[in-house]
Amino acid sequence: MNDTHEKEAVQYTVEELPITDIIIDDDAKKLQDLGYKQEFKREVSLFVQSGFSFATMAVLPNSLVGLSQTMRADGPMSQFWGYIVLAPFVMCIALGMAETFSSYPVNGGVYSWCYLLSSKEWGPFMAWNCGYVFLAGVLATVMTAAYTMAEYVVAIANVLITDPERQITSHSITIAIYIGILLLSVLYCYQGIRFSGYLNVFTVIWVLVGTIVVIVVLLVMSPSYASAEWVFTSWQDLTGYNSPGLAFLLGLLQCGWVLIGYENGAQIAEGTKNADKTGPTGILIGVVGAIIQGLILSAVVLFCIQDMDALLESSFPVATLFVQATNGPVAAFLMVILAVSQFVAVTNNVVAASQMLWAMARDHAVPHHKFWYKLHGKNEIPLRILLLEATICVIAIMPSFGSPDYWSAIMSLAVICINFAYGLPFVCRLIWKRNDPLPRGPFSLGKYSIAVNCVAVAWVMFFGVVLCIPSTHPVTVQSMNWASIMIVGTFTFSLVFWFATGRRNYKGPMQTAD
Repeated sequence: MNDTHEKEAVQYTVEELPITDIIIDDDAKKLQDLGYKQEFKREVSLFVQSGFSFATMAVLPNSLVGLSQTMRADGPMSQFWGYIVLAPFVMCIALGMAETFSSYPVNGGVYSWCYLLSSKEWGPFMAWNCGYVFLAGVLATVMTAAYTMAEYVVAIANVLITDPERQITSHSITIAIYIGILLLSVLYCYQGIRFSGYLNVFTVIWVLVGTIVVIVVLLVMSPSYASAEWVFTSWQDLTGYNSPGLAFLLGLLQCGWVLIGYENGAQIAEGTKNADKTGPTGILIGVVGAIIQGLILSAVVLFCIQDMDALLESSFPVATLFVQATNGPVAAFLMVILAVSQFVAVTNNVVAASQMLWAMARDHAVPHHKFWYKLHGKNEIPLRILLLEATICVIAIMPSFGSPDYWSAIMSLAVICINFAYGLPFVCRLIWKRNDPLPRGPFSLGKYSIAVNCVAVAWVMFFGVVLCIPSTHPVTVQSMNWASIMIVGTFTFSLVFWFATGRRNYKGPMQTAD
């Protein structure tokens, strides 16, 4: 690595401060052993680590965005029991990731781990492809979160507008709001990571209080309640496949969408105090908290459903649910709580995508890397990358004008790509480091490590296939699940670009230790 890049190697994660009176503490020493020098002040606590992941997952708004699709697939069974089914497999991924984080507490997360867990010959190839797959997943997550927030905004307006003739029904208006949300998120991210930290601290409190408010209001104001038998044992198959098992699996998209994003704390590993302990703990707290919150919210929502047919026919079922259970003004108030939480999810994913893309530009993994590598402003923000993200997300949402199910495919793409990226470090370890113990960190799975990794990889592969299946049968152009086409496109681009230029110019994540 040349000296210029060593001086320019900065991270868009934690406020960079000059280090004087250098003392090689445990964090810095471990980082140096891995080939990196300590460049940032370590000020990220366990609360911030857990909060960053928790706010990104945004269980409160995201647990309801696919309510209609889930209820069509397998009814209450998928909505509630989906969390029970997914929990063991998601925990295997989280446990394996926590162990890897403890062994390699470096920025970059799965992107860096693929390189460190591969052989010297295959490391660059695996890190390259993991980077592009993860980037595609995060961008798809940004799109889905921004689109659903736009739907929340439209729904709030329609609930408050009593005149049916003035209701907002134009898809163009939803897209215009979607674009505005993206630009507002970019503007906020441009203020620097410190402001993002303030937003996440606020959001942890907002989400906890908001969840209690939503639950209490629904239970108190709901005019009637479904039976426990219906909530916990009822199922229905409106997919057309005439297969309860397949219908249940198709309904897992909602739970799968909620249970991603917990790895984001790894992006700020080098600014975290006692990173090899705090990072793994933050991941596990985020996942367990999300599962518990998702289960409670799902149960409450199912008990408070008043008219299932109206819910399935609604253009935005969450609004219909809230109006049925309460009244117009209260429903609008509840959706404001959800919309604010969703904006933080959009912003955090924009930050995560910009971090990944900027790191890949630093490592010569993107075209015209010098152009994208440039930072702007006193806070040294990758403004060009932020604007590129917004542009990609705007262009990529345009096919939604032709297919009402397109955004569901984007959601599937997000879940598949991110889970696939989660699994790649485990694949690398099983292939190249299976017989070599990881550098032992404070969090270790011991003799269960390989078994947990195997379960995680098997689940990622199986769930990825399930999420590529069209949600209804027979399949039409409108109902086609385009996620499979998008995934093939992502891998094709990554591989073609690798053989065209990557294998010559890309050497893996740049290490900065002298």
